[in-house]
Amino acid sequence: MEYLKQYLNQTDGLYAFSGRLSRSGFFIGQLLLMVFISMVTIPIAYFLAIYAPQLVVDAGKSLPIWVGIIVAIYVFVYLNVLVINIAAMTRRFRDAHVSFYNFFWMLLPFIGTAVLFCQLIRRPVEVQND
Repeated sequence: MEYLKQYLNQTDGLYAFSGRLSRSGFFIGQLLLMVFISMVTIPIAYFLAIYAPQLVVDAGKSLPIWVGIIVAIYVFVYLNVLVINIAAMTRRFRDAHVSFYNFFWMLLPFIGTAVLFCQLIRRPVEVQND
């Protein structure tokens, strides 16, 4: 749980881009966050898959409203997770003394993801303050 607190940056706020994040805090925190998000979104998807025919019959004209609400919930959850992940990557890059612009490697398919992963697993750099 300590890694998730470190990943979610409890000291500066959930969406804060300031501070540093260790390798273990980044990867374990990201894994725990994805498990938590999956626990929220997968039951909704299964519910829709099982009860979709019944909803179509019962809801009639109000079905698009329910579908819109569910899609809005999914979009809200995933946009928040995206911002949280970008903030965590920024803190991880700062800890490894890598430029934030390396985040744009993620936009390249396959190769970009590998380069980004290599940048994220770099050891932290010790900074001596004078």
